[in-house]
Amino acid sequence: MKAAFATKKFGPVLRAYHQERRGEVTQAQLAVWLKVSPMQVSRIIRGKCQVNDLEKLDCWTRERLRIPQRYLWVDLSSQTSDASAEQAPEPTLPGQVLRSRSLDLSPELSLFDDGWDAARSNGVAMLLEEAAPSVAVCTTARLVHEWLVTEPPQQVELRAGRRIGGGLVARVERRVVQLRHLDDFMGGRDLHTLVGRELAATGRLLRDAAYSETLGRRLFVAIGELCQLAGRAAADAGRLDQATHYLALGIKTAHTGNDRPLAANLISTLAYQTSDTGSPRDGVLLAHTAARGAAQQASATTRALFTERVAWAHAKAGHRRQTEQALAAVEQTWDQRRPETDPEWVYWLDEDEITIMAARCYVELGQGARAVPLLTEVLGRYDEQRTREAAIYTSWLAEAHIQTGDIDQAAHLASKTARLTALTTSTRSDGRVSLLRTKLTPYRSTPSVDEFLSQISEPT
Repeated sequence: MKAAFATKKFGPVLRAYHQERRGEVTQAQLAVWLKVSPMQVSRIIRGKCQVNDLEKLDCWTRERLRIPQRYLWVDLSSQTSDASAEQAPEPTLPGQVLRSRSLDLSPELSLFDDGWDAARSNGVAMLLEEAAPSVAVCTTARLVHEWLVTEPPQQVELRAGRRIGGGLVARVERRVVQLRHLDDFMGGRDLHTLVGRELAATGRLLRDAAYSETLGRRLFVAIGELCQLAGRAAADAGRLDQATHYLALGIKTAHTGNDRPLAANLISTLAYQTSDTGSPRDGVLLAHTAARGAAQQASATTRALFTERVAWAHAKAGHRRQTEQALAAVEQTWDQRRPETDPEWVYWLDEDEITIMAARCYVELGQGARAVPLLTEVLGRYDEQRTREAAIYTSWLAEAHIQTGDIDQAAHLASKTARLTALTTSTRSDGRVSLLRTKLTPYRSTPSVDEFLSQISEPT
């Protein structure tokens, strides 16, 4: 590796990386990581194609191959000085730094696994710790591509450690269900801590216990479900980097457990988060990938959920026609549902939730008049013990009334949103109150608006 770095060319570095990890990483895997064809990888390795694009070099070397800046020949990050690079110690073994788990999450999060063994279980257990580092955007994109083209790894029976049986795995699965239902009534800042502890404890089973292939797959599926819940809770607590970490790890564990619909749900959840945090076009791509990648194995209810998130991503991107097409597809798919075929994690999706999502899409597209009757009807019978959702959905009705010009009604609903939000520990509902404050401030001469603004300015 030292000699490859000295050439100051990407081709020799990629060739040395591949040779160092022969048997672990194929040229096909490198092609997926770099988002090029296998033929292009071969041409780069053989020196037939020079890479001079600095942005590509930055992404490929630092983010995708995870080579620390101090071993590179140019400073692409502008965060490391030449002096510090000259003073950096050399690795004690060639390529050792590329295999360091603390610096390189890519091998542990790759789906290209020929088999599963104790070492890989230990790696996943480590990544389940709450303090695990964030995952690069390109790593999650690579995982999604790998999910489309790879088969689940061959499981092996792990014989070392305390033997666990079906009873213990069943208790883990029941705990996952209990925590998921707690999400109906707890905000992310509370639930995040509980789920994080459960993930760490379940990860220790992977590391310390012995189990059969069948139980191993069930354990990985349970961890994948916990990761999806942890990702939702972390996002609701405002910890978006950690949410991405959990969702990316969940894609891997669901894939390892051979549960394609669950992996699609994790990708779809990632699409929802991506759309909400300023990258709607990326959200559209992820949402479509999840919906199509699991279409053959997912139940009708699950497909309706994935299509809902397609509609939401398009609405966030401002695509009216595609949003309406997706919403129509949701209704058609919903009519085909057979509840006995549904996974437990889709229990919460019903006709009211589908109506609410359609109304939210209309508000996002500026069509408040279409949203008002839908949200009014559903919220008239909605269980306000589900405080976070009640607050968030009420805020959307308030925003819809702002769009129709009914400022007084919007302000009354905004005040209700604030009262409900005060009972939650949800960053999302806090954000909705802030949005309503911004949208209603120009109308502060209206008494109901002034009352709302005074209400949220009071110390709690």
